[in-house]
Amino acid sequence: MLEIKNIIKKYRKGSEVFVALNNVSLEIEEGDYVVITGPSGAEKSTLLYVVGGMTHPDSGEVKYNGKNIYDRNGKEKNEYRKKDIGFVFQQFHLMPFLTVEENIRLACYNKSFCRQIRKYLEQCSLIAIKDKYPSELSVGEKQRAAFIRAIISDPVFLLADETTGNLDPVNSAILMSLIGEFHKKGGTILLVSHNPEAAKYAQKSIVLNQGKIDLN
Repeated sequence: MLEIKNIIKKYRKGSEVFVALNNVSLEIEEGDYVVITGPSGAEKSTLLYVVGGMTHPDSGEVKYNGKNIYDRNGKEKNEYRKKDIGFVFQQFHLMPFLTVEENIRLACYNKSFCRQIRKYLEQCSLIAIKDKYPSELSVGEKQRAAFIRAIISDPVFLLADETTGNLDPVNSAILMSLIGEFHKKGGTILLVSHNPEAAKYAQKSIVLNQGKIDLN
Protein backbone atom coordinates (compact mmCIF):
# COMPACT_ATOMS: atom_id res chain seq x y z
CA MET A 1 0.00 0.00 0.00
CA LEU A 2 2.78 2.43 0.98
CA GLU A 3 6.27 1.64 -0.25
CA ILE A 4 9.21 3.68 0.98
CA LYS A 5 12.02 2.77 -1.40
CA ASN A 6 15.71 3.71 -1.23
CA ILE A 7 15.11 7.10 0.37
CA ILE A 8 18.12 9.36 0.69
CA LYS A 9 17.87 12.80 2.28
CA LYS A 10 20.86 15.08 2.76
CA TYR A 11 21.27 18.45 4.45
CA ARG A 12 24.07 20.90 3.90
CA LYS A 13 25.61 22.59 6.93
CA GLY A 14 28.08 25.14 5.65
CA SER A 15 30.60 23.22 3.59
CA GLU A 16 29.61 19.85 5.09
CA VAL A 17 26.91 17.49 3.84
CA PHE A 18 24.93 15.56 6.46
CA VAL A 19 23.15 12.37 5.39
CA ALA A 20 19.92 12.25 7.40
CA LEU A 21 18.36 9.22 5.69
CA ASN A 22 20.62 6.69 4.05
CA ASN A 23 18.91 4.38 1.55
CA VAL A 24 15.86 3.74 3.75
CA SER A 25 13.30 1.20 2.50
CA LEU A 26 10.11 0.05 4.18
CA GLU A 27 6.68 -1.31 3.24
CA ILE A 28 3.55 -0.41 5.20
CA GLU A 29 0.36 -2.36 4.57
CA GLU A 30 -3.17 -1.15 5.16
CA GLY A 31 -4.04 -1.52 8.85
CA ASP A 32 -0.42 -1.74 10.03
CA TYR A 33 0.70 -0.15 13.29
CA VAL A 34 4.37 0.72 12.84
CA VAL A 35 6.51 2.35 15.52
CA ILE A 36 9.94 3.78 14.74
CA THR A 37 12.19 4.30 17.73
CA GLY A 38 15.72 5.60 18.08
CA PRO A 39 17.73 8.23 19.91
CA SER A 40 17.03 11.94 19.64
CA GLY A 41 18.63 13.30 16.49
CA ALA A 42 18.20 10.03 14.59
CA GLU A 43 16.10 11.86 11.96
CA LYS A 44 12.92 9.93 12.75
CA SER A 45 10.86 13.06 12.14
CA THR A 46 12.57 13.59 8.79
CA LEU A 47 11.39 10.16 7.65
CA LEU A 48 7.87 10.97 8.83
CA TYR A 49 7.85 14.26 6.90
CA VAL A 50 9.09 12.47 3.77
CA VAL A 51 6.26 9.94 4.04
CA GLY A 52 3.78 12.77 4.65
CA GLY A 53 4.78 14.60 1.48
CA MET A 54 6.27 17.54 3.34
CA THR A 55 10.01 16.99 2.83
CA HIS A 56 11.20 16.08 -0.66
CA PRO A 57 13.89 13.38 -0.62
CA ASP A 58 17.05 13.77 -2.69
CA SER A 59 16.44 10.35 -4.21
CA GLY A 60 14.17 7.36 -3.80
CA GLU A 61 10.41 6.99 -3.89
CA VAL A 62 7.40 7.03 -1.61
CA LYS A 63 4.80 5.04 -3.52
CA TYR A 64 1.18 5.17 -2.45
CA ASN A 65 -1.05 2.77 -4.36
CA GLY A 66 1.75 2.27 -6.86
CA LYS A 67 2.47 5.93 -7.65
CA ASN A 68 5.34 8.00 -6.28
CA ILE A 69 3.80 10.91 -4.35
CA TYR A 70 6.71 13.12 -5.42
CA ASP A 71 5.84 12.60 -9.10
CA ARG A 72 2.41 14.11 -8.49
CA ASN A 73 1.60 17.71 -9.33
CA GLY A 74 1.02 20.27 -6.60
CA LYS A 75 -2.74 19.77 -6.48
CA GLU A 76 -2.46 15.99 -6.26
CA LYS A 77 0.19 16.20 -3.57
CA ASN A 78 -1.95 18.60 -1.52
CA GLU A 79 -4.90 16.22 -1.85
CA TYR A 80 -2.75 13.35 -0.58
CA ARG A 81 -1.79 15.40 2.48
CA LYS A 82 -5.33 16.59 3.16
CA LYS A 83 -7.31 13.44 2.36
CA ASP A 84 -5.04 10.49 3.07
CA ILE A 85 -2.72 11.78 5.82
CA GLY A 86 -3.49 12.86 9.38
CA PHE A 87 -0.49 14.37 11.18
CA VAL A 88 -0.06 14.74 14.94
CA PHE A 89 2.87 17.01 15.74
CA GLN A 90 4.81 17.07 19.01
CA GLN A 91 4.36 20.85 19.27
CA PHE A 92 0.60 20.72 18.50
CA HIS A 93 0.58 23.62 15.97
CA LEU A 94 -2.91 24.74 16.98
CA MET A 95 -3.98 28.14 15.64
CA PRO A 96 -3.80 30.43 18.71
CA PHE A 97 -6.63 32.72 17.57
CA LEU A 98 -9.09 29.85 16.97
CA THR A 99 -11.04 27.87 19.57
CA VAL A 100 -10.65 24.12 19.98
CA GLU A 101 -13.70 23.47 17.80
CA GLU A 102 -12.60 26.00 15.19
CA ASN A 103 -9.14 24.43 14.97
CA ILE A 104 -10.73 21.05 14.29
CA ARG A 105 -13.28 22.46 11.84
CA LEU A 106 -10.46 24.04 9.84
CA ALA A 107 -9.04 20.57 9.18
CA CYS A 108 -12.24 19.07 7.75
CA TYR A 109 -11.56 17.91 4.19
CA ASN A 110 -15.18 18.71 3.38
CA LYS A 111 -18.14 19.93 5.41
CA SER A 112 -19.57 16.45 5.94
CA PHE A 113 -16.71 15.59 8.30
CA CYS A 114 -17.67 18.47 10.57
CA ARG A 115 -20.61 16.34 11.74
CA GLN A 116 -18.11 14.14 13.59
CA ILE A 117 -16.61 16.93 15.67
CA ARG A 118 -18.93 16.62 18.65
CA LYS A 119 -18.51 12.84 18.76
CA TYR A 120 -14.73 13.13 18.94
CA LEU A 121 -14.82 15.98 21.44
CA GLU A 122 -16.90 13.80 23.74
CA GLN A 123 -14.66 10.77 23.18
CA CYS A 124 -11.59 12.83 24.07
CA SER A 125 -13.24 14.59 27.05
CA LEU A 126 -12.97 18.01 25.42
CA ILE A 127 -16.62 18.92 24.89
CA ALA A 128 -16.66 21.24 27.92
CA ILE A 129 -13.77 23.30 26.58
CA LYS A 130 -14.64 23.36 22.88
CA ASP A 131 -14.91 27.17 22.91
CA LYS A 132 -11.60 27.76 24.69
CA TYR A 133 -8.42 28.92 22.97
CA PRO A 134 -5.14 26.96 22.97
CA SER A 135 -3.59 29.31 25.54
CA GLU A 136 -6.31 28.24 27.99
CA LEU A 137 -5.65 24.52 27.62
CA SER A 138 -3.38 22.12 29.46
CA VAL A 139 -0.68 20.30 27.51
CA GLY A 140 -2.75 17.10 27.47
CA GLU A 141 -5.83 18.95 26.20
CA LYS A 142 -3.81 20.55 23.42
CA GLN A 143 -2.50 17.19 22.27
CA ARG A 144 -5.96 15.61 22.30
CA ALA A 145 -7.31 18.54 20.27
CA ALA A 146 -4.44 18.06 17.82
CA PHE A 147 -5.26 14.36 17.63
CA ILE A 148 -8.91 15.06 16.72
CA ARG A 149 -7.77 17.56 14.10
CA ALA A 150 -5.56 14.85 12.57
CA ILE A 151 -8.31 12.21 12.28
CA ILE A 152 -11.41 14.34 11.69
CA SER A 153 -11.41 13.68 7.94
CA ASP A 154 -10.95 9.90 8.32
CA PRO A 155 -7.42 9.70 6.87
CA VAL A 156 -5.89 6.45 5.69
CA PHE A 157 -2.64 7.11 7.59
CA LEU A 158 -2.02 8.65 10.98
CA LEU A 159 1.54 9.99 11.24
CA ALA A 160 2.48 10.72 14.84
CA ASP A 161 5.66 12.64 15.66
CA GLU A 162 6.82 12.18 19.28
CA THR A 163 3.20 12.65 20.36
CA THR A 164 3.82 11.82 24.03
CA GLY A 165 7.13 13.68 24.32
CA ASN A 166 5.57 16.60 26.21
CA LEU A 167 3.01 14.60 28.19
CA ASP A 168 2.97 13.16 31.69
CA PRO A 169 2.35 9.40 32.07
CA VAL A 170 -1.43 9.79 32.57
CA ASN A 171 -1.95 11.92 29.47
CA SER A 172 0.47 9.74 27.51
CA ALA A 173 -1.67 6.69 28.29
CA ILE A 174 -4.84 8.53 27.27
CA LEU A 175 -3.39 9.60 23.94
CA MET A 176 -1.94 6.17 23.13
CA SER A 177 -5.34 4.67 23.90
CA LEU A 178 -6.98 7.07 21.43
CA ILE A 179 -4.41 6.22 18.78
CA GLY A 180 -5.12 2.55 19.47
CA GLU A 181 -8.84 3.13 18.89
CA PHE A 182 -8.05 4.70 15.52
CA HIS A 183 -6.06 1.58 14.64
CA LYS A 184 -8.84 -0.77 15.76
CA LYS A 185 -11.20 0.99 13.36
CA GLY A 186 -8.91 0.13 10.46
CA GLY A 187 -6.51 3.08 10.46
CA THR A 188 -2.87 2.71 9.51
CA ILE A 189 -0.33 4.23 11.91
CA LEU A 190 3.27 5.29 11.60
CA LEU A 191 4.49 6.64 14.94
CA VAL A 192 7.99 7.82 15.83
CA SER A 193 9.34 8.09 19.37
CA HIS A 194 12.66 8.27 21.20
CA ASN A 195 11.05 6.13 23.92
CA PRO A 196 11.61 2.38 23.29
CA GLU A 197 8.46 1.66 25.35
CA ALA A 198 6.37 2.92 22.42
CA ALA A 199 7.31 -0.23 20.51
CA LYS A 200 5.02 -2.33 22.73
CA TYR A 201 2.02 -0.87 20.89
CA ALA A 202 3.33 -1.84 17.46
CA GLN A 203 2.74 -4.68 15.04
CA LYS A 204 6.02 -3.70 13.40
CA SER A 205 8.89 -2.16 15.33
CA ILE A 206 11.75 -0.35 13.64
CA VAL A 207 14.90 1.16 15.06
CA LEU A 208 16.34 4.13 13.18
CA ASN A 209 19.94 5.03 13.88
CA GLN A 210 22.38 7.06 11.81
CA GLY A 211 19.97 7.23 8.93
CA LYS A 212 19.43 3.48 8.59
CA ILE A 213 16.68 1.18 9.86
CA ASP A 214 16.62 -2.34 11.24
CA LEU A 215 13.42 -4.38 11.40
CA ASN A 216 13.05 -6.27 14.70
